[in-house]
Amino acid sequence: MSILQAAAFSVLLLGANCMTLSAERASTVETRATWKFLGCYTDNVSGRALPNAVSVPGGSAAMQNEACQTACMAAGFSIAGTEYSGECWCGNSVINGGGPAPDGNALCNMKCNGNSAETCGGPNRLDVYSSTSSPSTTSSNTPTSTPGTTGKRGLAYNNNNPSANAGYANLFKGYSKVSWGYDWGYPSWNLDASFEFVPMLWGLPSGPDPKWTAAVQTANTKNILGFNEPDLTYSASSNILPANAAAGYKTYIEPFAGSRGIGMPNVLWNNVGSSSGGNYNSAQWTQYFLGNCTGCHFDFAAIHYYQDCFPANGQSGAEWFMGNVTDAYKTLHLPVWVTEFECYGSEDQQIAFLQQVLPWMDAQSYVARYAYFGVFPGYLLNAAGNGLSKLGMAYATV
Repeated sequence: MSILQAAAFSVLLLGANCMTLSAERASTVETRATWKFLGCYTDNVSGRALPNAVSVPGGSAAMQNEACQTACMAAGFSIAGTEYSGECWCGNSVINGGGPAPDGNALCNMKCNGNSAETCGGPNRLDVYSSTSSPSTTSSNTPTSTPGTTGKRGLAYNNNNPSANAGYANLFKGYSKVSWGYDWGYPSWNLDASFEFVPMLWGLPSGPDPKWTAAVQTANTKNILGFNEPDLTYSASSNILPANAAAGYKTYIEPFAGSRGIGMPNVLWNNVGSSSGGNYNSAQWTQYFLGNCTGCHFDFAAIHYYQDCFPANGQSGAEWFMGNVTDAYKTLHLPVWVTEFECYGSEDQQIAFLQQVLPWMDAQSYVARYAYFGVFPGYLLNAAGNGLSKLGMAYATV
């Protein structure tokens, strides 16, 4: 029994549509005149044919094939694919089988949100295109170039401050590597507009929640986060049995599939002990959740990590972290958001940890976003809460 929903997508190959790059991109991105259509491919969230989700200007509502091609090209990829009317996926090769789909273009029939004259894949289908100068389809999906500023870095914050707003998070305004934020809920508390706010449904609602629906349907909402640590049982976790979490996803989150990027539940991926529901770890909790969430659509995995900066026996906390993130990707076959992570140690030890893991995450095509814990005095802020700490400056600039 498949535990993950198959998603169809159409892959775009540079060849058919004339493209014009903006003046800003012209200096850094080679102009390509055409994209070649590769066909209608079968996609699957357990093994993406194109592993890198990207956004286009205007969000999913503005999706069209040319916009996706431009976004993929700017990110250093040579293959682009549109899916579910408003999703854009990129890579340098089509992997995990994928297609072309055995029934041809039959299910690549969803009109692009930004151009009703085009199709942008469909349910379980991806429209795929490739650059005329693309690598072989057996090559790696590593970007051909790694931008100096990735925009992957985010802020985990709340409104627990004297002004009861996002003032702490807004201290990071102007640092180009920091692009998004979330607060374990869905009011943003006036997060500055320069950051993308990502609403989270922290736990199971007791019933329909119009405020959640309104937050997700806000024009600037591009992605949504699901339950916070439902795999754990301590007081600050949402502590939800896998089957109940799956039922909650189907009711409150799945209705937005295709219009918003949907994250899997935020689980502590390095938990090797018992978890919500029984004597099994968080990775197993996730598998039980997926087994119950039949028909669910996921765009990215969301994981947490907490461990010593320098574990016992002289081992490297940075190596532990990188191995853990890699394991999550290899297990779930989805782009990874590390929505909480921290190493336990002195400020200097944490900075040394970040100096290793931040460049590594920025260089990994499958790490889509991450947020260090957290935007609070004594952490990424100084004790007074009126500026960045030394650790915060390292997070913003490394």
